[in-house]
Amino acid sequence: MVLNGEPCLLLELRSTGTMFRRDASSFNEVVDDFDIRLPQVVVPRERFDALLRALRQWQTDQEEFSVDLDWRDATLTLEVAHRPDVGGDRWKPAFTLYYSCAQNRIEVTFLVDASCLLEWSEGLEQAVAVPN
Repeated sequence: MVLNGEPCLLLELRSTGTMFRRDASSFNEVVDDFDIRLPQVVVPRERFDALLRALRQWQTDQEEFSVDLDWRDATLTLEVAHRPDVGGDRWKPAFTLYYSCAQNRIEVTFLVDASCLLEWSEGLEQAVAVPN
């Protein structure tokens, strides 16, 4: 789609997670813990492509990155970096999604590894690929 002369994508962002049951002393069972869904996020195509480049580059050098995917009144930043408050290391960095708009602010952080980021980048590339 094109908005104000700028190619954009309309994305749905979703993050889900599981955790050990809080009502049991055993750690043998995990249950759904959270489900965050942003159903209509407009991202300029140029910034989306910058995210894909950063994800591919991380596979080569494991250097931290942060990409802003902002559009109008909504801000969206995706970051892959070491965060002492979360743990992890160079090979298992923290992935953080920051989103804010007029009435909401969300920050989600979780640890990822090379396979997570590779799968995600390949999925994003396939999602926007133009069929021949």
